[in-house]
Amino acid sequence: MYPDEEQLILYIVYAYRLSFFIGICSLFIAKVCLPEFLQYGKTYQPKSTSKCLSILDKIKKFTVPKAYFAHFYYLASFLSSITLYFYPKYPIVWIIFGHSLRRLYETLHVLRYTSNSRMNWSHYLVGIWFYSVLLLILNISLYKNTVPSKLNTKAFIIFCIASWDQYRNHCVLAQLVKYSLPSGGMFGLVCCPHYLDEIIIYSTLLPYEQEFYLTLIWVIASLSISALETRNYYRHKFKDDHVTRYAIIPYVL
Repeated sequence: MYPDEEQLILYIVYAYRLSFFIGICSLFIAKVCLPEFLQYGKTYQPKSTSKCLSILDKIKKFTVPKAYFAHFYYLASFLSSITLYFYPKYPIVWIIFGHSLRRLYETLHVLRYTSNSRMNWSHYLVGIWFYSVLLLILNISLYKNTVPSKLNTKAFIIFCIASWDQYRNHCVLAQLVKYSLPSGGMFGLVCCPHYLDEIIIYSTLLPYEQEFYLTLIWVIASLSISALETRNYYRHKFKDDHVTRYAIIPYVL
């Protein structure tokens, strides 16, 4: 690389690292001050409000259909397919491409969203940001030639097991009567095993590029908060003795 290119890439790396820092801080600020920003799907409970809301309140409470989750995976699939065109010999590119396609398939054909299933606009923008930065990290690492060209067998096996388990858990959720209590499998240990699977999936990217620690930290933080929201919802709707003690990580959280 030329010196100017190295400098530009360095600035980009600093920028996306800063975005993760801001994102993590925003998560905890929202948890304390703006909890409605973190609610979506079953944990989103719209409250009757006056029609005379201020512009600020309207912006804060604006939501989009939860089915827009598909946009995240359209974006990830599109960006990873472009990366695959330029770097077809790297297993990590195929892994991220395959993961994006699977999640897109599940969003379109497995999970079911009703017209009342909503998410805050901020959640939508964060999803777009996350998958954009995920592919940005991948492409910068490939350009810098810091990514191994060989498959990490152990990591790939764990990735496949976690992906399969996540698919099964999504099937369980899709077959439930609306917002009922899921059971069976890992649901007997944690409220959100599909979130635990996501954490495991992103941990398997680390052997290919250590910079993915940023995405792993974000996934752990954001999904842990979502899992706690889900557990609180279950405890409010169902008896406590019917709800598992742990939200996302068995015997830990």
